[in-house]
Amino acid sequence: MNKRFLTTTLAFTIGFSTLGTIQPTIQPIKVEAATTNVLNNDQAVTAKAEQLIQTGKSLIGKATYSNTEYKTTYPYKFSCASFLMYIFEKNGVDLATYNEDYMIQQGTSVNRGQLQKGDLLFFKSKKTGTDPDHVGMYIGDNKMIHMADSQQNIVISDLNSKPYYTENYVGARRVLPTLLSANPATTGDKIVENAYNYKDKVTMGTTNSEQSLRFTAPGFIDFIYRKSGIKLGTTDLKEQMNVGTTVSRTNLKKGDLVFFNSVKGSKNPSLVAIYAGDHRLIIPSSNDITTRVLFVDYYNEHYITAKRVVSDNSNPTPSTPSTAADKIISTATNLSSKVKFGYSYDESSLTFTSAGFTYYVFKQHGIDLKDKLASRQALVGTKVEKAQLQKGDLIFFSTNNGGIDIKQTGIYLGNNQFISMTTNHVVTQSLTSTWANQNYVTARRVLK
Repeated sequence: MNKRFLTTTLAFTIGFSTLGTIQPTIQPIKVEAATTNVLNNDQAVTAKAEQLIQTGKSLIGKATYSNTEYKTTYPYKFSCASFLMYIFEKNGVDLATYNEDYMIQQGTSVNRGQLQKGDLLFFKSKKTGTDPDHVGMYIGDNKMIHMADSQQNIVISDLNSKPYYTENYVGARRVLPTLLSANPATTGDKIVENAYNYKDKVTMGTTNSEQSLRFTAPGFIDFIYRKSGIKLGTTDLKEQMNVGTTVSRTNLKKGDLVFFNSVKGSKNPSLVAIYAGDHRLIIPSSNDITTRVLFVDYYNEHYITAKRVVSDNSNPTPSTPSTAADKIISTATNLSSKVKFGYSYDESSLTFTSAGFTYYVFKQHGIDLKDKLASRQALVGTKVEKAQLQKGDLIFFSTNNGGIDIKQTGIYLGNNQFISMTTNHVVTQSLTSTWANQNYVTARRVLK
């Protein structure tokens, strides 16, 4: 993606004069309203993926490639990333960014052999830098739909059809179902849904009037939470920052309030946002209501704190982990997009090796794996045969296809799936994959 386009659109989207005054050619999208998930997660993901694919296909021949202009009416103009942002938003799912650098940090990492419809696929052809420079969406049968370039525009490509796709592939991210609500919807889901549903209906100003749907930024926040059954009791920004309990940035949940300053280091809030899950923010300002991701430099530099105003008791779901194994798995999957690989163990930056990752996950539940080396963790607990694996068991692998020397640790998820930290990121893989079969060594049960 052209970085000039990114810079100018950031200035537009955030709406702060301090971030620049250049305005790109951009028109608002008429977005389908966010809806509560009335299906179970698997059904919802399948249905949503099919909607995304149909919307993408419907734009073939109607859009042209542009990395300097984003046009959401015919004749459409998209970059590779803004094309995907558009089709997701048209179907009520907000990626909150048209930057592939940020998209690759959302959702959960997926092994290439485990791709599902709706997964985002990333490629890097440039020899400089570390960020991907192209993104498409998987549509099944080893194919993806994408805004390719100025010659091809929107096309459907087989992932093995060109060296570009085989040689430049860098990974995939699954953003469904993490961007969908639970079933039944949690209180956090309802807050986010209400915010999206009123996003284009309210007018921002200097006074608050529910009758005319005119609000200040903190007034909008108060209104949305009251609509969701939660009374903040104030429309004052500073007072809202004192409501609820403080939560760390690494533990944010849907419905949390996030506060930012205008002067780095200041404890005085100038901006409040609703955390919408998976790094997304719903941001009311004096001009309008926008959505962005926390990865943007501005939010990293101006972050103050976050507050949880939704009690755990008001946020029950059938999927709430009940067993020790379920809780372990929930922690591991929730961390998958927040941790990074490193040849050290650093809880403050969430940097781990594969065994460091499992050590940290189990530590959160009062279980000591004794060591942060995979080979030594393989001495903890009791041995389990591969055919007898249960959720929460530790699985150990070699990395040289030898199946002897233990170098990597994973956590068994059930249904022949496991999660582990690799040298790139946390991935969910199948125990029946070629790599897993060639590298599987043993398994240990540490949960009673």
